[in-house]
Amino acid sequence: MGKLRADLVNMEESQSGEPVYVFNSIPTVGVETTSLFKLFKTTEWRLMSAGVTFVNKVPALRAVEQSVVFDCKRSDLG
Repeated sequence: MGKLRADLVNMEESQSGEPVYVFNSIPTVGVETTSLFKLFKTTEWRLMSAGVTFVNKVPALRAVEQSVVFDCKRSDLG
């Protein structure tokens, strides 16, 4: 499994009081698409991503992936 470098863009609480995290990937040189990720908890942690391309500095949505179960180990963060 590869690694991805990303910045935390937003963090808020859902209506159920669970945290919602939004990240954006830091594109490397020559990469035109930025990926946005939303990590949230329903009954389990789920991860959803979307690809955004910038054309003349205007963002255009390329694709939205279906959310998948994010299998992570339990930590002190919950």
